Amino acid sequence: MDNSGSESAFPEIYGWDTQFTNLALLAHGRVDIVRWHILDQLSQIDRFGKVLNGNRTYYLSRSQPPLLAWSVENYLTVKNDDDEIAVHAYASLEREYNGYWNAPGHATPIGLSTCNDSGSETLKPELAAECESGLDFTPIFDGDVRRCVPIHVNTSLVRYAQVLSMLAKRFGWHEKAAHWQKEAEQRAERINQYCWDDEEGCYFEYDFVRKKKLPFYSLNVFWPLWAGIASKDQARRVVDHLKLFDQPYGLAFTDKHYPSPHADYKFNEWAYPEAWPPQQILVALALKKYGYQDEMRRVSQRYIKNMLDTWDKTGHLWERYNAVDGGHDVPIEREPPRPLHGFTSASAVIAGRAAFGLDFEPHPAAK
Repeated sequence: MDNSGSESAFPEIYGWDTQFTNLALLAHGRVDIVRWHILDQLSQIDRFGKVLNGNRTYYLSRSQPPLLAWSVENYLTVKNDDDEIAVHAYASLEREYNGYWNAPGHATPIGLSTCNDSGSETLKPELAAECESGLDFTPIFDGDVRRCVPIHVNTSLVRYAQVLSMLAKRFGWHEKAAHWQKEAEQRAERINQYCWDDEEGCYFEYDFVRKKKLPFYSLNVFWPLWAGIASKDQARRVVDHLKLFDQPYGLAFTDKHYPSPHADYKFNEWAYPEAWPPQQILVALALKKYGYQDEMRRVSQRYIKNMLDTWDKTGHLWERYNAVDGGHDVPIEREPPRPLHGFTSASAVIAGRAAFGLDFEPHPAAK
C-alpha cells in the first residue's frame, strides 16, 4: 500500500482527530498507544492550558473541540486500574474546563462556550476561531463562530463535566462529584434551551449576539444524542431529519449547498456534499445510543461501500469523501482531499462494525 502524502501532510497529533482514532485503537486492544496519546494531550494542558489544535508551535493560539475526556472515559473502561491516568486526568481536565473553555474569550453571557483564537499569525480572526471548532470552514456559523455557541463543542463539554464527576467519585471526592454532575446538567439544559427548536424538532446553532437560531441543518444536530442529553422524543424528531443528510454514499455534513460566508472561499469543506469520517462515527454512536440500529446500519453501509470502492480504485483511504456522487472528488475549498489514516482508518473500524450491527465501543474484554 502506498501511503505517500498521508504522513508528510499531517505528521502531528491533532486535538479532536485523536479521540476518534483512540476509539478504534481501543476496539483493537491497542491501549498502549491510547495511553500515550492521552498523556501527550494532558501534558499540553499542563504546559499550555489546553489541548492544542495540533502539537506544532503554530497551533499554540487555539484548541479544537474538547473530546479528550471522552478518550479518558473510554480508556478507563478498559484499564480501570490505571490510577495514574485517572489522577492526572482529573487535574488537567479541570484546568482546561475552567481555565480555557469557560474563561474570557470562550465564556458567553448565556452560560455556554464559544470558539476563539488568541492570535493566529496566518489567518483572519474569524477564520482562526472557526479552525478551533474543527470545522474549517463551514457555512453553519454564518461567517463568525465567535458569535455562536457550537452544539458539538458544548455537548463535548457536557461529557467533560460528566467525566470529571466520574473521576471525583472514583477517589471519594463526593462534593466535587456533585458539583460536576450539576455542571453537566446545567450545560445540557442550556443547550436544549438555546439550540433546540421545538417547532422544527431539531437542534440549530445559536447566535448569542443576535439572539437567534441559525437556519442551517448540519450533522451537528446528532451531537446531543451522542452526549445523551436529548429526550427520547427529541431524539426521535432529530432522527426524522436523518433523511436530509442521507445520501447514496454516506452522510453529507449539511443538507444542501449553502453559499460560503467567507469571502476568501467559494466552497466550504464542512458542507454538502462532503462525507467526513469523524461525523460518520459520531452519528453511528448517536443512533446506537437511542436504539436506532436499522438506521445506523443503513447509513454506515453506504459510507463503507464508498470507502471500499474508492480504496479499490485509488489504493488510499482519504481525508473525506463525496456522499452524493461517490469517490473522493469534492468541491475544492483550499486543497483537495489528501490520503489520510487517523480518523479515516478509525471510521473503517467503527462504521464498518456499525454496518453489520456489531459492538464497536470499548469494553473490558479488550486487552
